[in-house]
Amino acid sequence: MPRYDAESKAQLLFQLSEEINSRLPEERARELNGFIRFYYASASPVDFCEWRLDDLYGSTVACWQFLQQRKPDEVKVRVFNPDYEAHGWQSTHTIVEVLHQDMPFIVDSLRMELNQRNLRIHAINNAILTLKRDETHHLTSLLNKDSRSKTAQRECLVSVEVDRHTDPEQLAELERSIRAILEDVRMVVEDFEPMMAQCDALEQVFGSSLHGLDENNIDEVRAFIGWLKNHFTFLGYDEFELVEENGEKRLEAIMGSQLGLLKYCDEHCRETLVNEGNRDAGEFVLIPDILSFSKSPTKSKVHRPTYPDYISLKRFDKQGKLVGEARFLGLYTSNVYIQSSRMIPVIRHKVDQVMERSGLHSQGHDWKELLQILEIYPRDDLFQIGVEELVDTAMGILQIHERRQIRVFLRRDHFGQFFSCLVYAPRDVYSTEFRLAVEGILCRELGCNQVEFNTYFSESILARTQYILRSGEEVKADIDVLALEDMIREAARSWGDHLYDALVESMGEENGIAAFHRYGDTFPNSYRSDFPPRTAVVDIGHMMTLSHERPLAFSFYRALEKDQDTLNFKLFNLGSSLPLSDVLPIMEKLGLRVIDEHPYRMILKSAEIWVHDFNLIYTGKEKISFDEGKELFEDAFLNIWNGNAESDEFNRLVLPAQLGWREVNILRAYSAYMKQIRFNISSEGVSAALNNQVSITGKLVALFEARFDPNEHSEEHQTQLEADILSALEEVPSLNEDRVIRQYLALIKATQRTNYYQRETGNLKRYYAFKLMPEQIPNIPLPRPMFEIFVFAPWMEGVHLRGGRVARGGLRWSDRYDDYRTEVLGLVKAQQVKNAVIVPVGAKGGFVAKRLNPDMDRKAWQEEGVRCYETFIRGLLDITDNLKEGEVLRPTEVVVHDDDDSYLVVAADKGTATFSDIANRISEEYDFWLGDAFASGGSQGYDHKAMGITAKGAWVSVERHFREIGINTDKDDFTVVGIGDMAGDVFGNGMLLSKHIRLVAAFNHMHIFIDPNPDAARSWKERRRLFDLPRSSWSDYNTKLISAGGGIFSRETKAIKLSEEVKSLTGLTEKSVTPAELISALMAAPVDLIWNGGIGTYVKAQSESHSDVGDKANDGLRINANQLRCRVIGEGGNLGMTQLARIEYALAGGRMNTDFIDNAGGVDCSDHEVNIKILLNQIVSDGDLTDKQRNRLLEDMTESVAELVLKNNYRQVQAISMAQARSFGGMAEYRRFISTLEQDGKLNRALEFIPEDDELAERKSAGQGLTRPEMSVLISYSKADLKEALIKARVADDPYLSRELETAFPAVLAEQYMSQMQQHRLRREIVATQIANHIVNLMGINFVERLRASTGADDAAIARAYVLARDILDLGRVWAQIEALDFKVAADIQIQMMNDLQHLARRTTRWFVRNRRSELNCSDEAQLFTAQLGKVSKKLGELLCGEPKAIWDQACQRYLDAGVPQRLAEQVAGARSLYSALGIIEVARETRIGVETVAHAYFELGERLGLQWFARQLNELEVDNYWQALAREAFRDDMDWQQRALISNVLGYYRRGRSMPDVVAQWADTNAMHVQRWQNVLTELKSAEREEYAMYTVAVRELFDLAKNSEFSESTEMEDNAIE
Repeated sequence: MPRYDAESKAQLLFQLSEEINSRLPEERARELNGFIRFYYASASPVDFCEWRLDDLYGSTVACWQFLQQRKPDEVKVRVFNPDYEAHGWQSTHTIVEVLHQDMPFIVDSLRMELNQRNLRIHAINNAILTLKRDETHHLTSLLNKDSRSKTAQRECLVSVEVDRHTDPEQLAELERSIRAILEDVRMVVEDFEPMMAQCDALEQVFGSSLHGLDENNIDEVRAFIGWLKNHFTFLGYDEFELVEENGEKRLEAIMGSQLGLLKYCDEHCRETLVNEGNRDAGEFVLIPDILSFSKSPTKSKVHRPTYPDYISLKRFDKQGKLVGEARFLGLYTSNVYIQSSRMIPVIRHKVDQVMERSGLHSQGHDWKELLQILEIYPRDDLFQIGVEELVDTAMGILQIHERRQIRVFLRRDHFGQFFSCLVYAPRDVYSTEFRLAVEGILCRELGCNQVEFNTYFSESILARTQYILRSGEEVKADIDVLALEDMIREAARSWGDHLYDALVESMGEENGIAAFHRYGDTFPNSYRSDFPPRTAVVDIGHMMTLSHERPLAFSFYRALEKDQDTLNFKLFNLGSSLPLSDVLPIMEKLGLRVIDEHPYRMILKSAEIWVHDFNLIYTGKEKISFDEGKELFEDAFLNIWNGNAESDEFNRLVLPAQLGWREVNILRAYSAYMKQIRFNISSEGVSAALNNQVSITGKLVALFEARFDPNEHSEEHQTQLEADILSALEEVPSLNEDRVIRQYLALIKATQRTNYYQRETGNLKRYYAFKLMPEQIPNIPLPRPMFEIFVFAPWMEGVHLRGGRVARGGLRWSDRYDDYRTEVLGLVKAQQVKNAVIVPVGAKGGFVAKRLNPDMDRKAWQEEGVRCYETFIRGLLDITDNLKEGEVLRPTEVVVHDDDDSYLVVAADKGTATFSDIANRISEEYDFWLGDAFASGGSQGYDHKAMGITAKGAWVSVERHFREIGINTDKDDFTVVGIGDMAGDVFGNGMLLSKHIRLVAAFNHMHIFIDPNPDAARSWKERRRLFDLPRSSWSDYNTKLISAGGGIFSRETKAIKLSEEVKSLTGLTEKSVTPAELISALMAAPVDLIWNGGIGTYVKAQSESHSDVGDKANDGLRINANQLRCRVIGEGGNLGMTQLARIEYALAGGRMNTDFIDNAGGVDCSDHEVNIKILLNQIVSDGDLTDKQRNRLLEDMTESVAELVLKNNYRQVQAISMAQARSFGGMAEYRRFISTLEQDGKLNRALEFIPEDDELAERKSAGQGLTRPEMSVLISYSKADLKEALIKARVADDPYLSRELETAFPAVLAEQYMSQMQQHRLRREIVATQIANHIVNLMGINFVERLRASTGADDAAIARAYVLARDILDLGRVWAQIEALDFKVAADIQIQMMNDLQHLARRTTRWFVRNRRSELNCSDEAQLFTAQLGKVSKKLGELLCGEPKAIWDQACQRYLDAGVPQRLAEQVAGARSLYSALGIIEVARETRIGVETVAHAYFELGERLGLQWFARQLNELEVDNYWQALAREAFRDDMDWQQRALISNVLGYYRRGRSMPDVVAQWADTNAMHVQRWQNVLTELKSAEREEYAMYTVAVRELFDLAKNSEFSESTEMEDNAIE
C-alpha cells in the first residue's frame, strides 16, 4: 500500500496548481491558486493523494464555484454525483458540500448524520475561510486566517465523499436532513450566550438566601450552576411557571422563554427531545430536591451522538416561594466522566450523604472501599439516582466483598424512560457469551428492545457491566430483581454444567452421562467461548460416529447470529489436525470462500479429535437454498475428500444448481471426454460456462436422467428437455457458452448406455462408463470408430474404441494423460488395418492412472495401475450385453439406446502384458459369456512373449525385405540398430531370431547400448542371457563382450564422450554429444536394419513438425526419414514412425511395411485364441470336455496356432511385394480402387496419407508407383471391405464355402469337433475373414474391385467363383510349392511365378462369373472341372503347338534355370495357356468329345488363326485408364466366346481317327474367305506402328464374324465322336 505524506501532498498541490495555470486565464488561475492554499491547508495527505489530478482539478473548481455566492445566514448544501458530462469531473462516490457561517459543531454534527445513515465516509475536507463579499454577496477576496479586517467574515466549507447513491429521492432527502441539522446547530450556537445568561441569572438567585430552604443546599446548587457553565454543552432551555387553577397546581411553559433546540419546538418536537412525564403533576411541588436530572429519549443530532441530559432547577421568588422551574437540555463535557465525583457539586454532596448513612468507620477498609465504589460508579447514574437508592446500591456492591458472586442492581429512571442495570460477575465468568446472555435476559424480563452496555474492568476479581435498556415507551415499574438475579446467575453457570444437562436431556441419563464423561472435559476454552453446550451435544453426536474406518464427519450449518450469506462448516477428524492446504481448495472449488477457521483439539483418553470450524461466504452469483443444499454439500465434501470426486471448478455447481456430487461427476466426465476429443474450449472454460448457465446445466443433468434413469427415463421428457435447452440457448449471449452447452447436448444424445445407475455392494458405483456413437458427435477427430466406451473415475480415465460390432485389440496403460485418446485413436487406426487378417475389426483401448506420483515405489506404482485397469475392465463389462444359451441379456440398471452388442474382447498391450488373467477373472466374476476368451494371453491362453509370436510375425517381414535384396538372415551377418531392450517381448524375441544379427547399437528409456563391431555369435548368447534374466536392462549386459569403443551409457548423463569407433559408426565428429544427439545419430547410421521393439515415435517426415507427431517425450531425438541410411526397417513396435515418414523413406529406396502389417502376429494369435476358446468353452459347457482337458488341448495346439498366424503374416507381406511389383504398371487400376473406396466413404485419403490423383500421376511420370507403406494401407482396407461385404452376404451359409471355417483352426479341432465348429458363434465372420484373406493375399488388392467393375457381379459371386477356381486349379498346393522355394530361387522369380498363377486364377474366376450368371453351384462345377483340368495340365506340353509351345518351353526353361523343380516349372510355365482349358472343357461337355481331342483342336486352330498371338497382344495392351482396362477385359471375354464357337464349328468336321491338322485344314478351306479376312486383320495389326484400342475393337468384331459365319457338315454323326 503506498504511503502518503506531506511531501506527496505538496507535490500533488503543485501539479494541481500547474493544471490550473494551464487551463484557466491568469486572473482566475491566481484566484483559484489562492483558494487551494487555504482550502487544502488541513486536508489529510492520505485522502488528498487518492485523487486523480483531473478529478481533483474538477472538484476544486466546483468547490470554488460553490463558494462564490452565499447570502447572510444562508445554509448552502449540495448533494450530488459528479460526472464528466454534467460537471466536468467524476467521482465514484457521492459528494456532500456544505457552506455555512463558521460556528461550532458543524463538522461533527454533519459526520454524525452521515454515520447514522450508514454512509461510509471515504474522505472529508473542511476549511474555515476568511473572506469578503460584496453587497450582492459575491466573493470578492480571500484573506489570511488572522485578518482583522472589519468587513471580513468567516465561513466553513465542508466537502465529504460518501458511499455512492444514485436514487434522486435519497439524495434529496439527505440534503433536507443536513439542512435541518445545520439549522439545529445554528440555533444552539446563536442561543449559547442567552442560555449562559440564564445560568448567570439562576446563579444570582441562588446566591442569596431563600426563605424556607436549607442554606447548604442553596450553596451547593449555586456551586453546581457555576460548575455547569464550564462542563455542559447547552442545547436548549425553557422555563415553566407554577399556576393554580381550580385548586390544582401545575407547571405551564412560559412562552418566549425557550432557547436553542427548544425555541421553535412544537409538542411533537418536545416529545422527541424531552420526556415531560408527570413533571407538571401536583406532586411536583412536593419533591424536596431543588435539582432533578433525567435523560432525553432521543440521541442528540448535534455535537455528540448520545442521549442529552435534561436538568431541572426550581425557581423561587425573593421570599423563597416556588414559582416555577428552569430546565436545561445539553451534554456533559467529556471531562465530567473522568473527573472525581468529589469535585462535582451536588454529586459530592450526594456521595457525602451515602458515606454518612453507611455507618462505616471513617477511613476504615470498608469506608474506603465504599468511597471507591462511588468514585467509579457510572457517572450518569450518580446524577440521576436518589440518595436512598444510591445507599442501597452502593452498600450492596460493597457487601460482595470481592467474592465470586453474581449480583444485579437495577434502577428504574424516575420518569420511567429507561432502566440502568449493574451486573457484577467474576471476571473468569464474564465473556461475550455471558454478556449477550445477560442482555437477552434483561431485554426479555424488562420488556425492552434497546440496549447499550459498558463494561468496567479493574484489578478486582469482578467485572461490572452497566446495561441501559429502553423500550421506546415508559418502562415497567414493578420488577422482581431477585428473580432477575437468579436468571442471570443461571446464565453464568459453567459451560460444562449446561453441557451435562443438555447431554442427559438429549441422550437420556445413562447415555448422556457416559457421553459427558467421555467428551465433557475435552472441549477447549476456545470452543466453549465460541459455542453453546447444545451445539456441543450435536458435535458430540458427530464425534461418536468417528472410527478408524470412517475418521471424518461433517456439519454444514448456518449460525443464527450470522448473516444469510454466511455459512459454517465443521470438520471432525479422528487423529491429527487437517492441513488447511488440503481443505481450503476444496471449499474454494465448492464456491465458498473461507473467511476464517477455528481449530479445536479434543484430547480423549485413547484418541484425539480435531474439530475445524470454518466461517464461509458463498461466492457464487446464484442464490442458494441452505436447507436443500446442506445434505448435498456435506455429501459432496465427503466424497471429494475421500477421492470419489475431484476438486475442481465443477464443484461450484453443487450449491446453486442443487446437484449431487455424482451428478456433477457426469458433467466432469463429459468435460474430460471433450478434452480428449480436442474440443477447443478448455476444461476451465467448460466449467465456467456451466457455472454461468446454472439453469441450463440443471436441465442437461435432467436430460441425462430422463435418458438413462431406469426408473424415470422418458422419451417425451427427453424431447421436452431438449427443446427447453435449445430455447434457453437463445438467451445465452456468449458464443463459447453456447458451444459448450451444445456439445454437452450432443454428447448426452450420442451416449447409448451408461452404468451410472448401477450399484456395487448396494452402493452406486464410483466410476462411470459411457458408451458413445462417435458418428453422432460433432467435430470429433477422424477416423470415427463405430463405438466408443469412455470410463471415468477420479483415479483413472480410459477409452475403448471399436471399428465394428466384432472388434478386438489391446488395452494400453498410457502415460499421455492429456491426449491418451489421440494415442489410442492412432493405435486403433493401425489396429483397424492390422485386423484385416482376423475376424474382428480393429479396436484399441487405453487408460491413464491419474494418482501416480514419483514417490511411489515399483510395487505401489504397479498396484495403482492394476487398480485402474480393473476399473477400466469393469466399466467396459458394465454396459456390454451378455449371452446365455443364445439369448442376449442386457446389463442390469442400464437403459439401452442401441442394438444388441455382446462381442467384447480385449488383449494385452503396453503396460498390461501381465494383466490378462485380471481381466478374465473379472469376466468370470461378471459371468460374461466369453469366459477367459475375453482377454487373450492369460495363464490359460497363449503367452505372446513365450511364443515370441509378435516378434516372429514382424521378422517374417524383415526376412522378406532381406530376401528380396539377396540376404539370407539365417546365413548372412547383418548390422542392426535396435529400439528397446532384451526384457521386452518384441525386441527381446526379435533379437534372438537370427544368430547372424550384429547389434551395433540399441537404446531404451534408460540406456544407450553401443557395440561398434560385435561378434554375432557371442553377442547372441549374451542377449539370450539377458532375455532369460527377469527385468533385465542394458546395464546388465556383460561389458567385457562389447567391442572396442563401445559401452553402455545412461540417458541421464549430461554428455557422452565419443570414441573413434562410435564416430565411425554414426558419422559424428564432435568429442561429446548429449544422449539425445547420440540416439539421433544412431538411428541415422548406415546399418542393414533398424528393429523397433520399443515405445515412441522416432522418425517423422521432413514435412512434419514435432507437434504433428504427438509424442513430446521424443521430440529431442526424433529424426526425419530422409536422414535414415538403413536398408530395412522392421516395426515390431507400434507408431515408431509416422506414416508420412514411412512413405518418405520408401520413396528414397528404403524397404519397410508399416507397424500394423509387421506386428499383426500378436493380434492374430489373440484372435485365434479367442475363437478357439469360444469353441472349446461351448464344448466344455456341453460336457464333452473338462476344463483341464480344454487347457491341455490349448497348450498342445500352441505350435499349430503359431503356424497359422505366421502363415497369415507371410502371405500378407508377400501380397504387398506382389502388389508393389506391379504398382507402376497397374497405377491406373490402383487409382480406380482408391477412388472407389473414397467415393463409398470407406477411405479418407488425407487420414491415411494416400496420395491424391495428381501426385499419383506425377509418380507415374517419374517412374514410381505406390510404396509398400501405402500398399499396406490399401491391402488392409481391401480385406476389411471385402470381409464386411461377405459377412453381409452370408457366404458362410453356402455349404461349399463354409468349409473355409476349418482353415482358421488347428487341424486337430477340425478332425475332432467339426460339428461343434459349424455351430461357432462367429462362424459367418470367420468364414468371411478366411475367404477375404485368401483372395486378397493371393489375388491382389484390387482383384474383387476389378471383377466387380468389369462384370457387374457382387462380391459374394466373385468370392464363390474364386474359391471354385482356386480349388479346381489346385492353386493352394502350387502356391505353397513356390513359397517353399524361399532362399532356393531368387525372390523375383518367385514373384513372377506367383503373378502367372494369379493371372490364371483371375481369368478363371472371371470365366465362372461371366459364364455362370445364375447361381453358381460350386460343388457341381468342381466335380466337372477338377479332373478334366488335371488331364489338360499334365499333358499341356504335348497339347500345345507352334508359338504357344515355344513360349511354354521358354518359360519352363527359365524357371528350371532359376532352380525351380521340373514339375512345378512346367505347371507355372503353362499357367497362361491352362486358362484355355476352361473353354475346352466346356466345349467337350457340349459336344461330348474327349477333352484331349478338343484341346488338340483348340491349340491347332489357335495356331492356324494366330489366336495365341492375338491373345498375347490383348494381354500386353497398355492400360492408362479405367476404361481401357474395361475394354481389354471385354476383348478377352469376346475372344473367349468366339474361340469356343470356332472350336465347336471345327469339331463338326472331326471324325474318329482323323488327325486334327487335317480337320482344321478342312474347316479352313471351307471358310477360306472369312479366314482370309481374319488373316488380313492380323497382318494389319502386326504391321501397325502404334497400337490403338480401336484396332482391336475391329479385330474382335472380325473374329466374331468369322465364328458366326463359319460352317461345318450337318451330317456329322456326333454320337460317333462322343466320349465313351
